[in-house]
Amino acid sequence: MRYLSVGLGVAVMAMLGLVGFVLSRRNVVLQLNKTSYFESVKHKVSSDMLKEVKTNIAEANIRLERTKKQIADLTTALKTAQEAAVVKKAEMNKCNDEMNEIKTTIGALEAEKNKMEAEFQQKKASLKEQVDNLKIGAEKRSKVCDYIVKTSVDGMKLCGIVPVLQAEVKPETKQR
Repeated sequence: MRYLSVGLGVAVMAMLGLVGFVLSRRNVVLQLNKTSYFESVKHKVSSDMLKEVKTNIAEANIRLERTKKQIADLTTALKTAQEAAVVKKAEMNKCNDEMNEIKTTIGALEAEKNKMEAEFQQKKASLKEQVDNLKIGAEKRSKVCDYIVKTSVDGMKLCGIVPVLQAEVKPETKQR
């Protein structure tokens, strides 16, 4: 019986050792399952992040291509606009030159106009002075001249009457 109790004790100890071993292995398996689950979640998150980053890169590349195309279009439009600006600037310079020529011509014409106006005023003043002198001369003429015979040469000289024949000849020479 002694052997039986020792055998039974050894068997119980073996069983307890086996249960302890199984429990420790079970704890290891649970720990490995947790670690495996954490790693799989970590892998899924990483793959999702990788997919998101790849999507962002693809979208960024698409935006980059669009931007490059827009830059090319804008560069073409800019060159066209610059060429048009050069043409318009040349036209503006031509118009400015023409305007300066016109201003110069206008200035010359105004100077000529002013000169002609001055000459006109001088001639007008001269003619007015002559008219005034003639009026004064007509007023100074003696009343006797009204009674002198117009056919008498001496009377005509005295009163300053021009003979009719000479008066008619002078306007004809001026008209020719």
